[in-house]
Amino acid sequence: MKTKVVRLGLVVFLVLAMAACATFVRDSYRTLVVSQQSYDVTLSSMGDLYKAGKITEAQKDKAIEIGKGYKIAHNGAVAALVKYEETNTEADKVVYVQAASVAAAELAKLLAYCQPFLTKGGN
Repeated sequence: MKTKVVRLGLVVFLVLAMAACATFVRDSYRTLVVSQQSYDVTLSSMGDLYKAGKITEAQKDKAIEIGKGYKIAHNGAVAALVKYEETNTEADKVVYVQAASVAAAELAKLLAYCQPFLTKGGN
C-alpha cells in the first residue's frame, strides 16, 4: 500500500512538473511573439516616417541596424527555447532565459532609439 502511495505521489509530481514546464514554454513563446511584433511594428512605422519624409535615410538606416541586433538575439532566444523544450534541463532553461534577456535588451535599444521619432512624428 505504501509503495502505491509513493508511486501515485511520484506520478502526480511528474504531471505537475510537466504542466509547469509546458506553461513556461508556452508563455516564453508568447513573449517572443510579442517582442517580434513590437519589432515589426516599430520598423514598419519608421519606414512610414521615412516615406513621408519625416526622418532621414540615416535615421532609418540606424533603426534598421539596431534592429539587426535584436533579430540576431531574438533568433538565438528562439533556438535556445527550442532546445530547452527538447531537453527540459535546468541548464538549457538558464541558457534560454539569458538569451531572452539579451533579446529584450536589444529590443529596448531599438525602442529607445525610435520612440522620439514615433511620438513626435519625425524630426
